[in-house]
Formats: sequence, structure tokens, C-alpha cells
Amino acid sequence: MNIAARYDGIVIGAGIAGLTAAARMAACGMRVLVLERHIVPGGCASFYQRNGYRFDVGATLVGGFGARGVHTRIFAEFGVDVPARRLDPAMVVYLGEQRVVRYGDGRWPVERVGAFGAASEAFWRTQERIADLAWDFSARLPALPVDASGLRAFAAALRPSHLGLLPALGRTVASIMPAGSALLRTFVDVQLLITAQCDASAADLAYGSTALDLAREGTFHIDGGVAAIAVALARVVRRQGSAIAYGRTATRIAVRRGRVCGVTLQDGSFVAAPCVVSALPIQNAVDLCDELREGFAPKLAALPQRWGAFMVYAGLAPGAIPDSAELHHQVVLDPTRPLGEGNSAFISLSAPGERGRARDGGRALTLSTHTDVALWERVARDGGLEELRARYVARLLRSLERCFPGATRSATLIDSATPLTFRRYTGRSRGLVGGAPQLPASATLGAFSHHSPVRGLFLCGDTTFPGQSTVGASLSGNIAGRAAAS
Repeated sequence: MNIAARYDGIVIGAGIAGLTAAARMAACGMRVLVLERHIVPGGCASFYQRNGYRFDVGATLVGGFGARGVHTRIFAEFGVDVPARRLDPAMVVYLGEQRVVRYGDGRWPVERVGAFGAASEAFWRTQERIADLAWDFSARLPALPVDASGLRAFAAALRPSHLGLLPALGRTVASIMPAGSALLRTFVDVQLLITAQCDASAADLAYGSTALDLAREGTFHIDGGVAAIAVALARVVRRQGSAIAYGRTATRIAVRRGRVCGVTLQDGSFVAAPCVVSALPIQNAVDLCDELREGFAPKLAALPQRWGAFMVYAGLAPGAIPDSAELHHQVVLDPTRPLGEGNSAFISLSAPGERGRARDGGRALTLSTHTDVALWERVARDGGLEELRARYVARLLRSLERCFPGATRSATLIDSATPLTFRRYTGRSRGLVGGAPQLPASATLGAFSHHSPVRGLFLCGDTTFPGQSTVGASLSGNIAGRAAAS
């Protein structure tokens, strides 16, 4: 597309955060241009198609569509229509030989007592109490960390009951856990790994309590896959009179006299705007703007992020998976070994008969494991990449066999992706995904804000408050979009 010379605002990145920001800005009357380096929207919540199968490339577990959910509230304002079906149980968790069904209703207390014993109940009750307060607060769409410009909005969102979150400040999830229950600890650790990027010994108590509560608050299946969220948001942005330019990479955020003035593209062209929202990871954003790097250097240096994802995408023949099977499964092959690197895996399936996801009545399957990006950088440099890839594919297929014996033999297609793949297609620094670990020092009040040291430049995405997930991305985009339009 031909890009006009000037816009009211520019958004860099057409992931869920960037598209939410653009929709909010456009709804406030701004003429917005969204720049996206890829050819489809979604970022790490995008999709690809091959041989009659359609795969979610990254995010597969979705919340936020419940009665007080962030997606429900924001999307209602935009007129976004994303049909979501609640899943209960949310998933099945395999801890070696132990099988735990993660219900979201009254069956969960019975299930957890059977798995972890009655001594664990004090922990779960405390976790749910903290989560209830945090969910109620987040449903009011607060902007954190708070600065002078956001005090009024923060005060409007705050209720006296929310003061009950104060005792959680500076504490970890492990601080409320009972001693001596190895199985409970493994269960909590593996759940937090996929939602908070760290284990109970490091995870912020308020954030971690909310992350452990996703099933109770509601997990949902999106017909067509998670990418349907980004596709719907992109449609809204265009309907509001703004534009999305695919295949356009931003190489520089221009600043004049301390204020943003536009964006330079890879082809050398310049798009002027008095307002820019970066929906890129902080590590990418600072590469586009020296002034941003100077302002964030100390905090960025302390950002403890090392996780990428190794993915397997498989097309399964009809009958390989029972129609009655849950759509999400989490597997820890050996609870005595460290998590990630193929020992723990998350498995997501397309629904039986889901249109456009799998050919001939089969199923589209996504498996993922956390992996240290430094490992793949080293192998890419020193050699042995394909051998390592093959080993990781085999590890993840072992997890599939733990849930569905014999399913691997029915695979008609097996693809894989490393952190190097994510770096290539999404442009994310080093292929890092999931945002920063949600530690007491880096979550909520310690998170990166939507404000930046540059006037007119705002930030959103999974490395800013509130963190990872489609819910976190949508909330961060909404916060940045409101600030940009004010």
C-alpha cells in the first residue's frame, strides 16, 4: 500500500496489543497507521497454514472472555465479535504418573484434595482470595505503574476491598505454600512457568495467584484459533478509517527536541506523526530509539528474560484423538527434573470438526516447551542445529504419547519452530517470548509502564504491565491507546 505522509498516530506491531491500541486511538477520532513487518496480524498469536491444516503459532490458551474479563469489556466497546466457548475442565495436567484435571467449577476442590491432600487447602483458599481481588481490580482496566498523570484513573479503579492486596506486595507464591508437598510444588511450578515465566519461588504473589486462577475465571476456545482475535481487531481498525501496512518494518523512531515526530521505514521512507505507540518488546523498542535506550538502560539491564519456545505443529488423521478429549494438556515427564527443555510441554488441539483447522476431519495439534534462547544461539553458531531440533521434536512427541498413546503414528504433517524461527518471523529480540518473568521487582508496580521518557511515545505488549497472555496484551494496548489519544 502507498503510505500517506502524515498520521495522527503510528502503532508499530500488529499483535493483539498493537491492534488494541490502534482500535482505541481510532475510536477516539485519531487517524492511525499500524506498521507490521509480517504479512498477517497477530504476532505471537498469529497463525500459518500448510497442507490443509491451520496452526496457532504461539499462544493457544485464552482467558478474558468471562463476565468480568478484559476481552469481554474492551471488545464490547469496539464491537469486536469473537465467539468464545468456555472450557471446563481447562486442561489435564500429567505429573509423571499422576493425572490432575484442572476444573474451573466446584469439582476443583475435590480434585485437588484427592491429588495434593487436605493440607494444601489453606494454600488454595489464600490463592483464590488474592486472585478474586486481583481479577476485580483488573476488570476496571487500571494503568500501572502509577505516575502523576495516571493518579485520577487509578483512584477511580480502586475500591476499599482492593487494599487486601497490599499484604501480597513483595512476596512470592512460595511464601504461602505448605512445606513438604513435592507434587503440589511441581504442579504450581509448571502452571506458573507458562503464565508467569518463572516458578513459585520467584513469582510475584498477586500476579501468580491470578495466573493460577485462570481455570476458575474461565479458559475459552476460539473457533478458528487464537489468531481470530487479531483478525477481528484488524477488521475493526480498518472499519474505523485507519490503516494497517503489512510487510513494512520500522527501523527508527524519530525524536526532535525530546518529542517523537515519526517513524523511518526499512525502505528509507518516513511517516510523520506526533504520537507513536510501540507494541514491540522493550528489547526491540530501544533499538529503534536512542533516547528510549538511555531512559531504560538500568531497568533493561536487570530484566531477567531468557525463555523462548520450541514448538511442534502436527496434523493428525481422523480418529487419532478421541472427540471427547480435552483440548489442552500439560505434561511433566519427570517431576524430579527441571522444567522446560522438553521435560514439560503444553499441548493444544483444534476442536473436533472445527472448520478450517484440519483437513478430512483430522485435528491440528500444537506442542510447546520452554527453552533457553542462548542454547539455540550457540548451536546456530557452532553447528548441530538440525540434530538438536530433531531431539526436541522427539521429546515433545513423547509428551503427546503420554496423553494419547499411538497418536504420533497418525501424524500426516510434523513441523517445528525454534526461538530462531520466532526471531525470523516476528522480529522479537533473540526469539524471546512470553515477556519478562513476573517477579515482585518486575510485576505490577515494578513493571515497565506504558509511558516512556520521550514525549508522545508510548509502549505496550507483553514486556509492559500487566505482562504476557492475550488478556495482558489487550489490557496493555488499551492503556497505551488511551494515553496516546488523551
